[in-house]
Amino acid sequence: MIRLAFFGSPDFALPALQKLAADERFQIILVVTQPDRPAGRGQQRQMLPVKNAALDLGLPVLDRLPTAAELQKLNIAKIVVVAYGRILPAELTDNWECINLHPSLLPKHRGPSPLQTVLWNGEEKTGVTTMLLNSEMDAGDILLQEEISVGPNMQIRQLSALCAARGADLLAETLLQDIQQIRKPQNPEAATYCRKINKTDALITRGESPRQIHNKVRAFGGYVLHKGKRVKILETRYTAAGLEIMAVQPAGKQPMAYADFCRGYGEIIL
Repeated sequence: MIRLAFFGSPDFALPALQKLAADERFQIILVVTQPDRPAGRGQQRQMLPVKNAALDLGLPVLDRLPTAAELQKLNIAKIVVVAYGRILPAELTDNWECINLHPSLLPKHRGPSPLQTVLWNGEEKTGVTTMLLNSEMDAGDILLQEEISVGPNMQIRQLSALCAARGADLLAETLLQDIQQIRKPQNPEAATYCRKINKTDALITRGESPRQIHNKVRAFGGYVLHKGKRVKILETRYTAAGLEIMAVQPAGKQPMAYADFCRGYGEIIL
């Protein structure tokens, strides 16, 4: 049985946490996550998904970085990192095999938004990679990889769920390998980088093509100014016939089918 410390915070990390917790070959000794954060209109502090799930599983949770001494006392064999949200210090990466799950085919799409970037670019494939963490962002040695096809109308929530599920399986497989036998360095000359998505990226402008608009909407949503008011474009479809708006959300209103929106507000001209 491999004694693990699991570092993760958002929904994307849940399949990996649940997979490892249910597997008798692994024992999660400690779950490390980000502190509770303000959320909702009332801005009340709420637990992040990994903390909530870990408590439901009866696992010990720490919402700060543990020291090397603390992990040594727990006799941790390996550290698993899935969307933790912070770079681990050298005192951890130098003393343990810190195995990270990254949702791209590294060295492509290093950085904070690989899935959104794949959809925004209209790419037809991506994947998941397990890698060893080092001092550089997403630059550690590659362990295992799996390619994933991206459908032309796949949205971010679907792609994220698929990569999280496939990544959980790949992570479990990786942990059972002799890491030193399978590790291979990344080619820095082949590396590409993605940036953090900004709110202004979601604005749909008249100069964008139907395909560009579709890719933007499925990557992170988009919005237009319609009759002086902001309207979110929640879902589109792109076929041989062109772009079709499926669902929208007017400012201050609930999401609705685009056909219903047109009856009350008129057609959106893109």
